[in-house]
Amino acid sequence: MLLKPGEKIFVAHRRLFEKDGSRFFVGSVDHFEDGIVRTTGHSYLRDNFTGAMLEKPEERTKLLSIVSGTLLVYVLPASVELNDLEFVEIGGMVMMRDGKNFIMNLSDTLRSTQL
Repeated sequence: MLLKPGEKIFVAHRRLFEKDGSRFFVGSVDHFEDGIVRTTGHSYLRDNFTGAMLEKPEERTKLLSIVSGTLLVYVLPASVELNDLEFVEIGGMVMMRDGKNFIMNLSDTLRSTQL
């Protein structure tokens, strides 16, 4: 089985057009079968005016096709507490972190100072 119940995942919706906004989902796997994952968690989107990531307050259960080609799915470390995750800007890049040991770069490009 590719994904196991209880695993924590981060889902980025692939931007299909230049002006598409960033949309993310963070949750835990309830069930996985034939490329479809049932997951419960929270959706996030980028505010067009401030650039901040906003969490939708209600918990959602979603069915997502991870073989569709429109989603990027990452398995998060078991030690990450989903409720502690926050989105921050560091050096012009959007990062997701838990305030402890986990940090993930969510930027679309690398900054030239890193080359």
